[in-house]
Amino acid sequence: MKISKEARVGLFAAISISLLYFGYNFLRGKKFFSAYKTYYIIYNDADGLVNSTPVYINGVKHGQVESVTLPDYSKTDSILITLFINKKIKIGTGAIARVAKPSFLEGNIISIENIDSGEFKEEATYLHGIRDLDITTTINNMVAPIRNKSEQVLITLDKVLGSLREVFNEKGTVNLSNSVVDFSATIHSLRLTAENLNQIVSKEGGQLSNTINNMQSITANLAQSNNEINKTLKNVSLISDSLANSNLKMAINNLSILVAELSLMSSKINKGEGTLGLLANDEKLYENLNKSTKELNALLKDIQRYPGRYINVSVFGGPAKDTEKKREKDINNGTYKPE
Repeated sequence: MKISKEARVGLFAAISISLLYFGYNFLRGKKFFSAYKTYYIIYNDADGLVNSTPVYINGVKHGQVESVTLPDYSKTDSILITLFINKKIKIGTGAIARVAKPSFLEGNIISIENIDSGEFKEEATYLHGIRDLDITTTINNMVAPIRNKSEQVLITLDKVLGSLREVFNEKGTVNLSNSVVDFSATIHSLRLTAENLNQIVSKEGGQLSNTINNMQSITANLAQSNNEINKTLKNVSLISDSLANSNLKMAINNLSILVAELSLMSSKINKGEGTLGLLANDEKLYENLNKSTKELNALLKDIQRYPGRYINVSVFGGPAKDTEKKREKDINNGTYKPE
């Protein structure tokens, strides 16, 4: 049977396309004579994941990424990763698909961990996916605190250098020289003060010793009298409590009433009310009363000296005439002066 030229060209084209297809997928890592199971993962970020990214289980490659797609374009943080994994591998329900980067020179891989959990996932189900921090991010996180500290040190160093520049400029040098001179003068003054103190201590050492001894004696006496001081304080406290518990309020109220009454009495006296008021304000009445008092005193004195003049009793030395004569005689002699 003779094959036409057109048929040979078509067969050759088909074989070439097939070889190209199979060669491309072979270079991607697919094994067409091995069976695979499909699993899915959802990541928020698919950076570093591409078709044919290898999938490792316990350090051995058992599959690869088939596709990286965005199923819902309104949710750009949900990226669907399709995995092809050897059907002989059983993946547990607690398995974790971790995106990692082994080194700077290698690309990202997916490492499936915790695959032996007793229960296993069915084909075409979702795995729990997480991402490790890449080496660059890890190093940045480690270096960031050091960088921040270094920046703070540099800022502080810049301030210190600025202060040093201000100190060592022309004006600062003069100020520094003046400060050194002042400091030297201060040291000299301190030295003189120390010498004076030494002289005082050497001269007055005995008195200082006596003073210290006296203070020690006083302290000892206070320590010995501590019990008596405590008793005194307790007595003072008891007296204070007694005063606080006494009926002091009633006494103060009575004193207030007495002061009010005295004030009222004083007011009446000033106004001339009552006997005391009349005596205090009526001068004529006071003079009459004073005159009557003097006359009464003179009468009593005369009665005491010459009772027979007023009372005619023989006991007092005879009749009233004799008493009257005696009185006149005393007046003439100056021994008695009637008032």
